[in-house]
Amino acid sequence: MATTHNLQKMTKLVGDFIVDQDGFWNHDQWESLCTQVGELGVEMDASFQEHLGMLLEHLRVFYFCMPVASPSKPKAKAKAKPKAKAKAKTKAKAKAKAKPAPESVPPTVGME
Repeated sequence: MATTHNLQKMTKLVGDFIVDQDGFWNHDQWESLCTQVGELGVEMDASFQEHLGMLLEHLRVFYFCMPVASPSKPKAKAKAKPKAKAKAKTKAKAKAKAKPAPESVPPTVGME
């Protein structure tokens, strides 16, 4: 499994920070975030703090513009299995089930 880069850890910290604070924070919360990011091994000089602040402000814009959760795609319905075709009747079964033809009555001779 690939190692998580510190950039990924920092962006997760920043993203979670913005969401947890509902897009608003105070100076003490900002300093706490700087401390957490500094624990990743970066030098928290004025330039880095400035860039981190810009990242935070830019992500805040996205936070307010984006929906809470991405819309989910509707689940594909399982296709119904095709109905089994009726088996063709064999000729013997067809003859056995067929009604016998009515016997013909011979015409009566000599009926008046």
